[in-house]
Amino acid sequence: MTKQKILYLITHAPNYRDKFFQELGKYVDLTVAAYPGAGSNLQDPSERVGYKYISLRPMKFMGFHFNPKEYFLANGDYDIIIIGFVIRHPFRIMNIFRRNKRTIPAGLIYGKSESKFLASIRKFLLNRSEGVLVYSNMVRNKLKKEIKSPVRVFNNTSFYENEITPLHGSPVKNNLNIIWVGRYQERKKIKRLYELAKIEKRVDIRLIGPGIKDAFKSYSIPSNFKIFDATYNDGLIDHFRWSHAVMNPGHAGLLVMSAGKFGRPIIVDCNSAHAPEIQMAKDANQDFIDFSCLNKVTQYIDYIFDHPGYLEMKGIELAEVMKKKYTIENMVSQYLKAINGDWKSDL
Repeated sequence: MTKQKILYLITHAPNYRDKFFQELGKYVDLTVAAYPGAGSNLQDPSERVGYKYISLRPMKFMGFHFNPKEYFLANGDYDIIIIGFVIRHPFRIMNIFRRNKRTIPAGLIYGKSESKFLASIRKFLLNRSEGVLVYSNMVRNKLKKEIKSPVRVFNNTSFYENEITPLHGSPVKNNLNIIWVGRYQERKKIKRLYELAKIEKRVDIRLIGPGIKDAFKSYSIPSNFKIFDATYNDGLIDHFRWSHAVMNPGHAGLLVMSAGKFGRPIIVDCNSAHAPEIQMAKDANQDFIDFSCLNKVTQYIDYIFDHPGYLEMKGIELAEVMKKKYTIENMVSQYLKAINGDWKSDL
């Protein structure tokens, strides 16, 4: 049986997305077109196996990407165009108006701006589609209030089910070991963890990822606060084994998945805007606290020390929820249903 030919137009295709593309490529003839990740502090795979890849040249002006290849590439021999839906890529969005090929918008859907004008454009565009693929139920529930097209949830993740392997860790005794992993961005507010380390000597904190050392190069670093260069996959095992919990003091995204993979609870800021992956933390009853108030954070730490085994319980719950719904296998299954035109049950 001939595989359907799919062109997936997406802004970036970094290393954490590679396994998904490889798995999808087992079922369809997949070509991914994306921009290099380096300009956004993202690590691209050293090689790409199981799918074709087209690297796009950035052509950016006033926050918009004006690369006509995002439209003309789709003139090729493809059956379906999956459109990473970002209004700031107008040539990519123009593919929605094609009449001779199926097009499926997919992704975050919502950007930082929520003006009525952009909302009306989004509604108009997505109502022209046969259906939309979104990251989480949180996005689906919001979008279903705006459009008539069906919306299918794929529960964005980076791991296969067999990769979800909770690590055995030591219980909290004299010190609470805290980890945070990711690329440095102001919206992630990791400097709040620096402030915590300065006043709370019962914690040891490790930050791991690109751009962090530069962000703290002028700071006086306390002994219980350590920064590590970016590492991925197996390189993170020792860090997570050492940790008792993940603390996320600002915007949260795929770090929720890494916490679940290793069976560590994630404590999330309750006042920040988050990526759709936060759905898994909500489904698994993880704790949301106010990281803008250090007194509230230290009160939470008091609770941890007063309740042995609490964090272990939360970590197990996160891993169990992840195994049920947040795997690459489920993600690919939902994409294939959309590719095969199955929008009958859009959950």
